[in-house]
Amino acid sequence: MVNKSDNSEREVSDKKRRKTSPNDPSPTKLSKEDLYAHTIAFEEQEAAKRSPDKDALLFHSTCDELRKLFDEIALLKKDDSEDAKTKVTEKRIEGSLAFVVLKKLNRLDKVRIRDGKDALHKEKLRVDSNRLQLQNLLYEAEHLRKEVQRCYLFKSQDEEIELVPVEEFYENAPETISRPDKTKNDEHARRIARLEWELQQRKELDALCKELHASKAKVAEEIVSKTERLDSLAPRLKELLVATRPLQEALDMPIEKGWEIQKTVRLLVQPLYMMYANVTAYGEACDQLLSTSVQGDEEEARQAEITGNLDFESEDDAETDRETTRGSYNRRKSTKQQDPLKQKRKALVKPHPLSVNVMIKSKDGKQSLALTFQYLPNAGFVTVKCALVDFEVTGVAAGDVMSQENILNELFPDDNGECSPNPKTKFQLQEVGISMEKFIPMMREKELGKPYKWAQELCGIEFADSAERFLVASDKWQKTIPTIIKAIRTRWEARLRLYQQIHELETGTVDTSINTEHNSPIRISSTLVQWTALSFSEYVAANVTTKFVEQRNSSGNDLYFRAIITRGSAKLECYICVPCDFPDSTPLWSLSLNWNGKHSATDNAAVRDMEYWINSLQAPKYPKNILSLQLKRTMSCLDIYLETEGPLHTPAEFTQDKTYLKPFRGRARSRPYRIVSNGSSVFTQI
Repeated sequence: MVNKSDNSEREVSDKKRRKTSPNDPSPTKLSKEDLYAHTIAFEEQEAAKRSPDKDALLFHSTCDELRKLFDEIALLKKDDSEDAKTKVTEKRIEGSLAFVVLKKLNRLDKVRIRDGKDALHKEKLRVDSNRLQLQNLLYEAEHLRKEVQRCYLFKSQDEEIELVPVEEFYENAPETISRPDKTKNDEHARRIARLEWELQQRKELDALCKELHASKAKVAEEIVSKTERLDSLAPRLKELLVATRPLQEALDMPIEKGWEIQKTVRLLVQPLYMMYANVTAYGEACDQLLSTSVQGDEEEARQAEITGNLDFESEDDAETDRETTRGSYNRRKSTKQQDPLKQKRKALVKPHPLSVNVMIKSKDGKQSLALTFQYLPNAGFVTVKCALVDFEVTGVAAGDVMSQENILNELFPDDNGECSPNPKTKFQLQEVGISMEKFIPMMREKELGKPYKWAQELCGIEFADSAERFLVASDKWQKTIPTIIKAIRTRWEARLRLYQQIHELETGTVDTSINTEHNSPIRISSTLVQWTALSFSEYVAANVTTKFVEQRNSSGNDLYFRAIITRGSAKLECYICVPCDFPDSTPLWSLSLNWNGKHSATDNAAVRDMEYWINSLQAPKYPKNILSLQLKRTMSCLDIYLETEGPLHTPAEFTQDKTYLKPFRGRARSRPYRIVSNGSSVFTQI
């Protein structure tokens, strides 16, 4: 505890100490850095010597003294006398000295904490070092244990050698090696003798192998010499061809090019060869926009022609058992066998290495349709795969029009390429355990295309039980090469026109604000909101399309779209079916009107008349813009319906902006959907 008496005693002792040493030399003056270092060192020594418990007691007593001083100062401040002020000053001095003691204790405590942390860190390092040594010892002990276990489990390499049977060893080995009198009773000696016999046999086989390798090298040298001799003839032949090129050009006879093509064409199988020859001749004679070429691996086709193997199974697809013979005894190495059914399935859809590509250009020569004909030797029919060349498809709905899988569907009636034209295919599929429904997707995965019936006839393939049916079909459709090629070109040109129409409707570039039917511009108040593509299931799910689905017996080969037309609160949903043989067949529109209830052709005569009037337009008459004409007629009919029906409801939502003679006529109360064909803008009943 700090008080005035202690302070006075310290001052007296200091004065005495100064007086007792008058002759002492004056102390050297220290710098601030040295003074600070000496102070720190002194406090560290003092913190080590002093007891923390005593310092704690001193801390608490000092704090109590401070509280007491604060209370006394507070009481003295209430007495505003000179004596009280003097005592307050003394109390402040005593409090300051107490604070000095607290700071001293705080520094000593900080030093102790720092020393404790340093000691703890050193102890942690020592523990970590000991633990690391322990882990190293444990790892070394585990390693030694594994080495001991490996020694216990060690097996000599001679145990892995497949030796000849004991009976055969005594029968074939000389007595100098077999030593039957000793080895028959001693298993270890017999094992050593068999190993000696094995070593002798292998040395003999190694000598034989070296002899055969020498013979092989000699034969290879002869082959190389003969090959070099043959190769030396090639430059001379080329020089001869180069010398005759001016003559070829003068006579317009590209003999070299023709030779190269003919060398490849000769490797084609008979069906593809017939098709290539006939289509090439037709293109040269009648269609300059038609070209043919042969694609594929010529070397593989040449090898297949030499060996007569039409299975064309690659090494990756077939893994077979290998049997190796060594000396006078057999050793078998078995490899993993592939499922025989899987091999047959792969062989069934394995095409010939060469294919024929037929390129049909459009009339403007900008886009082309590439048809790749491939022959499946085991299945016995030809497939066709379509591809678009120099044509970029944009838009979702328009993209369905140019679908490469469906563009040639129903080119002729009942021919969508979804089943095999060969009667034997169903028996082949039964043998390998798959159905026709799975066989077509297998061909799709291999990117083989579809086996259309017209493709078989184009390649001259006829099947036994269907020859009569094909003959009748040929008489009816006249499916000769010109008619098939013309049908493909017609379909290609029609799809290009249809794509252009759908793309314009999808992107909204068609002007739907004016109806120019009969060359009389009439304003359209309705608005086309959306034009999207539908799947066959989505089209069938719409209840308003049932009649047309049953009428066409559709199975999904057609194209399906949905258009949404609005005017005010009224919404007209149009479901459009574009037949795959467009423009020979007209697109069919089914309507569903949502306004004051839901109305369709089955329950509303006005909607039924609207459908009839829209579908009365014929595609063969308007092949380039039939859809836009039907759309504008639909929008005009919706305006007429709303303008004639609107006044019957209150409040009236639609105003009349069309001119018509009568809003209703007859007992059926038919609407004036038809525009008078005299050049006026007047609507009348159908």
